[in-house]
Amino acid sequence: MNKNTTTDNTTDSTTWASLLAGWVQFAQSAVALPKDEEGDRWRGSIAPAIGLHALSMALAELHRLDPAERALAMDKAEMGIKEHAGAINAAWASEPMPDSLIELIEDAQLAWEDSLHEGVVWRCKSDRFITRHPGEIGLAMRQAGFMGEVFVAAPGIEMFKDAPVAWCRDQSGGMPDEQVVEFVDGFLQTCTGKIERPEIMRPLHQVYRQMDFMAGGPTHDLVSPVTGDLPAGQPLLVPVIVGGEICSVSLPPKSGRPLDPLTVKWATVQAQDAEK
Repeated sequence: MNKNTTTDNTTDSTTWASLLAGWVQFAQSAVALPKDEEGDRWRGSIAPAIGLHALSMALAELHRLDPAERALAMDKAEMGIKEHAGAINAAWASEPMPDSLIELIEDAQLAWEDSLHEGVVWRCKSDRFITRHPGEIGLAMRQAGFMGEVFVAAPGIEMFKDAPVAWCRDQSGGMPDEQVVEFVDGFLQTCTGKIERPEIMRPLHQVYRQMDFMAGGPTHDLVSPVTGDLPAGQPLLVPVIVGGEICSVSLPPKSGRPLDPLTVKWATVQAQDAEK
């Protein structure tokens, strides 16, 4: 899904049906499975496989919950994934597990990790954007008892159109309290350049400035998920507060010659406008 795709507030029953159709049909025909060890393994896999599908889809809908319910939902989802994966592993303990079941387990685990790293992101709207030192954000968030995370572009570093310049997430993932979002938004409005409306994104992304030293400098900015493998390059978004603790942020570097605008290359991501 493209990063600018907006998710509406209705359940996509067609997508849900298509995801479950194969396993539901298989469950209905389970009585026809052979009465042998392989048939027993598949029979033992049907219910947990359907459960994994359901959890993967439900995790994608967490933004519709009351934020106060999110932490409990994340805990229940994590326990459910472990339970269903354990049941499938037990059924196939003596035989190699089919690839289809391995993918189900991995998809559910990835959905949980993406949900943990869901949050609110601000992207650069102008040709370039430069933040000032974000020390006031850390102080305000600590005083408010905020236990989530806030990342902001390193002060004095030029960011280019469409790149994330800041993001924040609650401790269990998702959109933080409205006052947190408004404070970060207000800070960014005082920086050099313009920002887009804040969006909800899962997972959040880091910006990596990729270099070609043979060519004499940076070539482009790569926007990549914070989950999964880390790409090469210099990360440009720095932590301001993590788990209620203020992080050390370097002062802006001395001014130099402005960079020529860099291309911003995105990975695929799900996003929607965040209501303020």
